[in-house]
Amino acid sequence: MKEMFTKDSLVKSDGFSAIDRDILKIVLVDGTQYSLIEVKNLIRKFKGGIN
Repeated sequence: MKEMFTKDSLVKSDGFSAIDRDILKIVLVDGTQYSLIEVKNLIRKFKGGIN
């Protein structure tokens, strides 16, 4: 089973850069849980290949 995380825990995580945490504040929905794979895909999609 995948480990799931809330928006709040992900935004406060040191596992993401400050920019990525700002993106998470925008794209994640309160009250929903996400896997790390989902979150990384959402960040990549939001950046639109800017990396």
